[in-house]
Amino acid sequence: MELRERVAENPHWYHTIELAPGVVTPGHIDLRAVASRILPERLEGRALDVGTFDGFWAFELERRGADTVAIDLDDPNEAEFPPNNRAALEVRTRELGVELGRGFRIAREALGSRVERVSCDVRELTPEAIGGPVDFAFIGALLIHLRDPVAALENIRGALPPGGRLHMLEPIHVGLTVRHPRSPVAAFSPLRSEFNWWFANLATVRAWIVTAGFADVRRLAVVRPPAGTGMQGVTYAAFSARA
Repeated sequence: MELRERVAENPHWYHTIELAPGVVTPGHIDLRAVASRILPERLEGRALDVGTFDGFWAFELERRGADTVAIDLDDPNEAEFPPNNRAALEVRTRELGVELGRGFRIAREALGSRVERVSCDVRELTPEAIGGPVDFAFIGALLIHLRDPVAALENIRGALPPGGRLHMLEPIHVGLTVRHPRSPVAAFSPLRSEFNWWFANLATVRAWIVTAGFADVRRLAVVRPPAGTGMQGVTYAAFSARA
């Protein structure tokens, strides 16, 4: 089957990924231009992509030299939807036919990738669940969807050896960042957003990382990548830290 036909088999691409010259997935967000600002040029050892979805960051980690494992859910309804919105979201995901992992499988085959995708919730992440510890971990735009972002970061830290590195990308609330540049402040979102828990300012994201036990926390970049309807104009902050 032609690659373009394989791409069309998945109606819900989240990531924009170039699978071959002239063949690009119609993702909701295009992170290709920002990856070099967030990830090291070269990586060694094992790397982990948390919440991989279609696998953009996992394939970028592999391309930089890492033996990469990626984790995500298999069923979107296993996500930590806010209770007030769960019933409606479960119906919608069934009606839309959202299948986590489908895009990843298509992209992995097209790219000739060896990334291993493991069905694992970050809330249950342990080194044993992913075949042992990793030297480098990446988490992208996931904390906004979690009731307890610090617990997720603690689990990621537990998968890293002392000195292991974390890089992450998270949406930030620009208004709260301007009004409260040094104080951690976040909007509690379940009454305004269907599947978000938090919309945090820059200081809050940094505070989550520090509270989870990471050291040497550094801001790498603030970016606004091209995105589709509903995600346009969202600003993201990238951080690095050491376990």
